[in-house]
Amino acid sequence: MKKWLIALGVTSALITAGCSGDTEESSDSEGQNEETAETEENNSQDLKKSLMDAQMELTDTFKPHQQKISAYQAAAAEEEPDTETITSAGEEAKTAAGEAAAAASDYTVETELPDETKTKIQEAMPSLQAYYEEVEKALDENLEEADFSAAEEKATEFNEQFGQILKDADFPAAPDLIGEMS
Repeated sequence: MKKWLIALGVTSALITAGCSGDTEESSDSEGQNEETAETEENNSQDLKKSLMDAQMELTDTFKPHQQKISAYQAAAAEEEPDTETITSAGEEAKTAAGEAAAAASDYTVETELPDETKTKIQEAMPSLQAYYEEVEKALDENLEEADFSAAEEKATEFNEQFGQILKDADFPAAPDLIGEMS
């Protein structure tokens, strides 16, 4: 009987020691999982911050040009439009659109971002360039009553492309960048 009790005690001790070793391994892997999740969350937050910086950089670059176009649109939309004001604002807007198209064609992302994200932003820039080219073309055709419908299509295309970049980074909503630049 004593032999059975000793054997049972030794077996219990071995089982207890074995199970506590499993618990340590389990808690180690849980700690690693928590660290991995925390690292991924930090990387996601860094990407979001960098994307916001890139968005601000883009907005700051094109805002002066877009404001002149918006000023023309406001002058043309007046109830009693002043031809002289429209002509003056239209000329400024046409010049601004040409400058913005050139800036869009040469635009490079300066913000630290993953190469894939930088590439996606660069791939969206031809849409922004086309928007400004369409604005310039519309103003060339009719300075007093420019039709911006083709330009608006390109603006929508650009906003959708940039919005997809933000959605891929888990942003809850995508802004209207052309609207933000106005």
